[in-house]
Parts: sequence; C-alpha cells; structure tokens
Amino acid sequence: MAPLAPAGFWGDVTSSVDWCEENYEWTPYIAEFFNSWSSLAMVVLGECCARMNPTGYQAFTLLGRSITVVGIGSWLFHATLKYSMQMTDELPMLWSISIACYITVVTQYDINKARFKLLLSIWTLFVSVLTAGFSGKVQFILFQASFNGLSLVAGYLCFRGKKELEAAQMGHVASLFWAGIRWYLSAAAVWLIDTNLCTYINGRGTESLLPFNMQLHAWWHVLASLGLVYLVVLLMGHYCLVKGISFKMRYIMGIFPYIHAY
Repeated sequence: MAPLAPAGFWGDVTSSVDWCEENYEWTPYIAEFFNSWSSLAMVVLGECCARMNPTGYQAFTLLGRSITVVGIGSWLFHATLKYSMQMTDELPMLWSISIACYITVVTQYDINKARFKLLLSIWTLFVSVLTAGFSGKVQFILFQASFNGLSLVAGYLCFRGKKELEAAQMGHVASLFWAGIRWYLSAAAVWLIDTNLCTYINGRGTESLLPFNMQLHAWWHVLASLGLVYLVVLLMGHYCLVKGISFKMRYIMGIFPYIHAY
C-alpha cells in the first residue's frame, strides 16, 4: 500500500534504531503501524499477570504493571520513532527485569531484602541514566548489554526454581520453564532476522527474497509477551511452593497458563 503522506506527522526519525517496517505506510499518524499495535500484546498480558496474582506478594503485581508500561512505551516508540519515546520503551524494560531479578533472588536466598532492594534500585537508576544519556550505537549496545545481562541472571534463577518444582513432584509447573524459553527463543530469532536481514525480507526492491514484509518485529512483541507470561507464572508457582501456598495451574484456551491458589 502506498504511503498516505510524503512525511509523517511526527517528523524526522530521531530514535537510535529504525526497524524494518516501512514508515508511515498505513497512516501519517503512526510511523510503524504493525510494530505499534502489536505492542498491545504486552499491555494485555502484563495486566493479566498483575490481576491474576494469587500469591498476595505485591512484587508480582508490580512486575505485571511494569510489563504493561513497557507495552505502552513500545507503542509510543514505534508510533513516533522519536528518541524520547524510545526511552519510554527501553527504560521500563530495564525496570521490569530488575523487578524479576529481585523476586527470584529474595525467593531463593535468605538475604536482607531492604538492602538488596536499595542496591538493585541504585544499579537500575545508574544504568537508566547511562542508557538515556547516550545515543546511537553506543546507546543501543549499552541497553542491550544491561538488559540481557539482567535477563541471564533472572533466567538462571528461573531454572533453579524449575529444579525445585521438579523435586517437589510439580513437573507440570516446572515445564513452564522450557515452554517459556521456547517462546522467547522464537521471539529472539525473528528479532534478529528482522534486525539484520531486513534488505532480504522487507518486500521492497530487487534484493528482497519475499514479495511482502512479514512484520517480524511485530511478531517479536507477541512471542516475547507469551514467553514472559510462562516465566512469570513459573515464578508465581515457585513462590507458592516456597511459601507453602496451595495452588493449581490452569490454562486459558490451552495456551495461557495461570496460577489458582486455594
């Protein structure tokens, strides 16, 4: 479909990255149409995690709400491709993974919660300032290194939680770990293809191997959101196990897991 306007409503792109989707192709008011609307998957699933929290532990509600904020920020970023809106996407991602790290650490280790919360908050603030203070490739690499580093910590502790669930004869809950990882690896694959092979998959020009753009970054939003739900529910189940809360795991439509405490 031909662009509706020679220039978009938001003007020149100032973000440090411009994704594979054609800008302002569907409307002059949204730079990346599919990337924007697919961000709502994070809003929906984030709110589900926040509202379907059977543990009574407010950190899980906060984690769900932080995922919601990521989805809103992602929508604003892809709709405008402005650097300021990029920060509303990336900084909440850092805050979300910090909250996840906090939950996994304090659930599995007997530490001073107040002190650890303070240290983690200082570190997250420090990284947030650095991420917002740089631009271009430096900013992109700094954000990816910080976010993925914290993700590895949270992922390892999720794996430890999985092992404890298996030892407690809760293999059906522990299976959420590999299911979540599969969703997330699928998301990472389409993100990498969209980022590095855009010329060959954008449906434009003679070099493209496809007649249309598959909108893989939009699929990243959906698949990553599903992976997050599986891992958050795994954390809830492990928390219930540690705290002696009786629970059952159920599915909505056979895809979306949730914990029901009783």
